[in-house]
Amino acid sequence: MLKKITILFLLATSIAIAQDDGIDRIEAALDSVGFTRADLGYQPKGYWNRFPQPDGIPYVMPFFEDLFAEPLEVIPYTQAMGNTIKQYLEPAFYDSTDISLHRISYILGVDRMMTGFRNYSVNLSPRIDSTRPMLDAFEQVYLAEGQQLNFMAFGSPSDWPNYKAELESSLVKIPNELQVIIAELILNSYDAYKWRNIGIRNIKTEDALSLFSINDMAESMGDGQKYYPQIDDIAKSLDTHSLYYGCMKAAQAAETASKKLKKYLDKKPKNLDKIEFEFDSPIGRIVMAGTGKNNHPKTDCAILVDLGGDDTYSGNVGGTSSYDLPIAIAIDCGGNDKYFNSNPDLPSQGTGILGAGILIDVSGKDEYKAVKLAQGCGFFGLGILLDVAGDDDYKLETSGQGCGYFGIGMNIDIAGNDVRYLFGDGQGFGGVGGVGVCADYEGDDKYTAEPYESVAHRGDYHSANAINVNSAQGAGMGRRGDGSDGHSWAGGLGALIDIKGNDHYYSGNWTLGCGYWFGTGLVYEGEGDDLYESVYFTQASGAHFCIGAIVDEGGNDTHKLWETAGAGIAFGWDFTNAILYDKGGNDHYEAKIISIACAQIRSNAFLIDDGGNDYYQLQTGQEGFGAATWRDDYSIPNTISPYDALAKSFSLLLDIGGKDTYMDWESEKDKTSPNTICGDNKTWFKPARDNEHYGANNYGVGMDVEDGMVTEGEMF
Repeated sequence: MLKKITILFLLATSIAIAQDDGIDRIEAALDSVGFTRADLGYQPKGYWNRFPQPDGIPYVMPFFEDLFAEPLEVIPYTQAMGNTIKQYLEPAFYDSTDISLHRISYILGVDRMMTGFRNYSVNLSPRIDSTRPMLDAFEQVYLAEGQQLNFMAFGSPSDWPNYKAELESSLVKIPNELQVIIAELILNSYDAYKWRNIGIRNIKTEDALSLFSINDMAESMGDGQKYYPQIDDIAKSLDTHSLYYGCMKAAQAAETASKKLKKYLDKKPKNLDKIEFEFDSPIGRIVMAGTGKNNHPKTDCAILVDLGGDDTYSGNVGGTSSYDLPIAIAIDCGGNDKYFNSNPDLPSQGTGILGAGILIDVSGKDEYKAVKLAQGCGFFGLGILLDVAGDDDYKLETSGQGCGYFGIGMNIDIAGNDVRYLFGDGQGFGGVGGVGVCADYEGDDKYTAEPYESVAHRGDYHSANAINVNSAQGAGMGRRGDGSDGHSWAGGLGALIDIKGNDHYYSGNWTLGCGYWFGTGLVYEGEGDDLYESVYFTQASGAHFCIGAIVDEGGNDTHKLWETAGAGIAFGWDFTNAILYDKGGNDHYEAKIISIACAQIRSNAFLIDDGGNDYYQLQTGQEGFGAATWRDDYSIPNTISPYDALAKSFSLLLDIGGKDTYMDWESEKDKTSPNTICGDNKTWFKPARDNEHYGANNYGVGMDVEDGMVTEGEMF
């Protein structure tokens, strides 16, 4: 009997523990101040005069208003983006299929920017003549364009020029099996070309041409410094569904060709080193080069295929450099290659302007260097740089490494220890109306957005102009025209996604899961011990009606702010939803001012650490550690525009599990001491419940507990 009672007691105890483990700690924190999840986020009302209503700001992303209203849903939303890269860039999956680029460009790009598609297929179905594949492919393209390879006169073929004869002669040395792959790529590229032309049919030619001379988006958008009316006109006239249908066809065509070329080359066919082929077609130049060490000075090609070797590329390889070259696909099958472009007016290395620019490098230690609009950039189009394997080095000034302005830009790297460096507007930057994604599957990677104004000359007054505005590393930022010409454009979606490796993020201001002006900036980190170093408005932060978030799902991570060292690590200013969610590991959080779960001007700021022995440090007396700072107009409405009094704000520092440390830092003595309010297994309020400023729908909570769960983090 006693044994039965003991078993029942142990069973009841285990059930109680299990139930305790399942406590929804977000709900508990909200309940402690009389809030529910429905009190979070923002649904602006039409009678909030002077509030910039989302339905009045053009180019707001389809998801934005719902995430703006339900901020905690940002966690699974970000996880789903990370899961996309986990699935489609996992090496075994990538090597055994040819759907990764289509699925990634759709799920992380097209579907985030517009609706109408599903990720089924882009419906490529080329008809290949197995006996004369490339010649027949060219003839199909010429016929479809109402042209012909040879001319007729006096009832017979003209003696000169005879393009068909030239083609037949130049194709003799190309093996038939290789021709089949290239022929398929030609026809698939033409399919993409047709749909792009349908997409731009209503755009004025002079407006379209002007896009290719606009290279200052990085400098002219943030505070509405320059207005381009033709951009608004193009956006109104563009058939986006046709354009991006064509762009996704180009991405699929490039991936399919690269994998078929790899399988062909794995058979080690002979006599490929001397292959040289070049032909002008109705869709642009088609170029092939063999396995030798090749130099490619002329890269304005619709298709450029290099079969291997240590090659050098200059110019606009994989970039749509003109209105008449809407599809540009470059594939390098192997070798340690150099891609250099010193012309700031020439898009390159996977950049699509009013079309699709795709660059795929299959293997090797590669070096990419450019000035602007490169390494994965879209401007009313799709730009993709995919590097499959090797330790790679990416250098750029602005607008690339995953940057979108009214388009989609993707910088994708599967394997290797990679180094990325830029001044700004990249490494996952969603500019006005666009999506930028920087994604890396595995390797110990270094991401640098140049912090010093003395180097990049993008100084920010928040740091006495010594530190740059980077707008990088998972940043979504719009055109704030309310202080200039009134043409406000919503920011897009910027995402930096890294799945495996011990990674280092180094930057200045406006980085690392940062939003601005109806933009969304996200960082997803998977496995590894990661180091985040940045300065101000950074690491799950934002200002002015936006979303900024970091989701890190493993490892012992360090989040450190330096120099002015504030407005970060879950910081919101002026109707911002800022969320840093870390699962597992012994993590370190360090800042000086207004950081580490700090909500200001009706924002929501969440720092949630689930598991591990964690360390938190902030300057003595500074707002943070779960603080919602007070403003008089919360309780005394502004007599002209009272919307601050009508909204709500909430901040939460939630630590679940582990033995945690909360320290104050004294700048004068450079010493630390334990915080007297916050601590392991404690709950606190900022403002405190006995403070005169407690209330007015403005609450800050700190909660350190042994167990519990975060519902939104457990969906997957």
